[in-house]
Amino acid sequence: MALDALLDRFPGLRLAVPESRLTWRTGTLVRGLAALPVTGDRHGS
Repeated sequence: MALDALLDRFPGLRLAVPESRLTWRTGTLVRGLAALPVTGDRHGS
């Protein structure tokens, strides 16, 4: 949900690194990205 809202507000965002370079943190209950490097501009150009 939060990512949907972020992408609606900033449609020009895209990954700044290849997807294969993303690293994940794992815990007992939660799995999430260690970082989400993005690039782009607010208006999608």
